Amino acid sequence: MIETRCRIDGCPVPIALLADTHDTDPAPILASLRSHAPTLITLAGDFVRGRKPRPGDSIDKSRNALALLAGCAALAPTFLSVGNHDAYLTQADFDAVRATGVKLLDNAFLPFDAGGRRLIVGGLSSGYHTAYRRCGATERDVRSPDPETAWLAGYAAAEGYHILLMHHPEYIRLVPPSVELVLSGHAHGGQWRFYDLRTKAWRGVYAPDQGLFPPLTGGVVDGRLVISQGLSNPAGLPRLHNDTEIVYIDGG
Repeated sequence: MIETRCRIDGCPVPIALLADTHDTDPAPILASLRSHAPTLITLAGDFVRGRKPRPGDSIDKSRNALALLAGCAALAPTFLSVGNHDAYLTQADFDAVRATGVKLLDNAFLPFDAGGRRLIVGGLSSGYHTAYRRCGATERDVRSPDPETAWLAGYAAAEGYHILLMHHPEYIRLVPPSVELVLSGHAHGGQWRFYDLRTKAWRGVYAPDQGLFPPLTGGVVDGRLVISQGLSNPAGLPRLHNDTEIVYIDGG
């Protein structure tokens, strides 16, 4: 696991971005967070165990996930959005998550005061969660469903600095331009990464919902979208030139 630092102009507080933890061992993650002491901790989805999720799976099968959430909440205010692997969690599961002290944002937002600034923290849930909640559709039934976006206009209009947790980076096309900071994961860094001599940048080979040679797998895009390469490896293939990472975001 590496610790990646990036600077976002105007970001008012230090933020830790976790994504795709998939019920992994929380100990090294929590040790890193204690060392860096961010003002906010954010988890951009996919916190339950990494195999293909199924309806009926319970949060009780993801003991490491609950321990990670409780550990994060004990260190700093912690916000969580819903990823595709979290799509089939029930209201009782969400209640168990919130009992850890984490603020779970399911297509919702909360104001939060920190560093002398008013923050508006939102969570855009995976379209897979929305599709399952609406009509029971699973990943076998529907491919790359759109998320629920009607609430985003009100979120973007709220006064303050906007931080949007959004598991899928490809949803950036749906986010109002006035949202200053968007935090994502999902792409797992492209699983295998290679150095593109043409662009002089590292690129991923494949990402779910983006396909081959995806454009959005890590780093900072357009000065406001920060994509984590994730903190686990739920795939059957090894990660190549693609360390798991925690992203620490500084303002400026």
